[in-house]
Amino acid sequence: MQKRNLQPLGILVVGASYGLLLGAKLAAGGHRVTVTGFPDEIAAIKRSGVSIVFPDGTELRPPLGPNGMSFATPDVVKAQDFNIMFLAVQEPQVATPEIADLLFAVAAHLPIASIMNMPPPPFLDRVPNLPKFRGENMFSSRAVWDQILPARFTLASPDPQAYRPDPITMPGKLRVTLASNFKFAPFEDAADQEVLGRVARDASQVTTSNGRVPVQLVTRTSLYTPMAKWPMLVTGNCRCISAGDEIMSISDAVRRDIDESRILYDAVNAALRACGAPDRALVPFEAYFKAARLLERPSSLARNLDLGAKKVERIDLLILELLKRANFHGNSPALAIMERTSAIISDKLKRNCS
Repeated sequence: MQKRNLQPLGILVVGASYGLLLGAKLAAGGHRVTVTGFPDEIAAIKRSGVSIVFPDGTELRPPLGPNGMSFATPDVVKAQDFNIMFLAVQEPQVATPEIADLLFAVAAHLPIASIMNMPPPPFLDRVPNLPKFRGENMFSSRAVWDQILPARFTLASPDPQAYRPDPITMPGKLRVTLASNFKFAPFEDAADQEVLGRVARDASQVTTSNGRVPVQLVTRTSLYTPMAKWPMLVTGNCRCISAGDEIMSISDAVRRDIDESRILYDAVNAALRACGAPDRALVPFEAYFKAARLLERPSSLARNLDLGAKKVERIDLLILELLKRANFHGNSPALAIMERTSAIISDKLKRNCS
């Protein structure tokens, strides 16, 4: 594994599931990474170790310990030990006291980069021409988000797909099923952007005996970059659960009615263009359709709903509002598809809560 000669930075990753992928790359790039999680989760990771396996067979085992990748619960970390924070949790988790307290303590001191599917309000507030998304049920953590400075917050398009094969006994083992890149919108502040650029460059140099390790952190100049994921989320992830409670893979959700998938996907891209997103920041349906063949597992949204979750990320409500604001009214097929999709999720949550 390639060694770095620069002074390492302190990196805080909040979320020990998907965050392991990012944290492992950054630790292997020569930085001090602390990943936070639940006490039982952290203890199990320490026992099982950390291993990230990529589709080409490459395995990344990051350096562990205080000079590599370490683990802690949110209550013991201190802002002065870090240069940047990465958020890798589900949006409803931000409202838990442990994570909320951590964000309140850290937000005034560190730049925050999110790799969440749900775009948090501090980032949305930075993007000109977007509607003000204020739906009552859209964000579980509004009180927390309102304390965070938009100027020090950015967002990635979290395109890599990964899962834990054995989340109970070996939560430190992660298998990547789609080794695409994290594409980050820029920070507003030049110094914050330099920190993000530095860790991105260092992570890109990580190699094993198989060559360069996949999944890079890519910095972009457009605030619209993370929105490329929005049509993917509602066309695939949100449609992995049916009105009959059947759950299916993202691939099947996209392919079971290709015409319907295309209508919805293209409508979301059209709505984003109406808000100022340039074509270069968006991904055409054909490219997503091809990549979706590799997504052979149900989305975390569908799995969580199936397991009885009472709160999930509501990207569907955000996109529904976006389509309505973009004048997809009346007999719009895309709006009808989105309303039906959102109703299925809302109904499942209602039943889970009863």
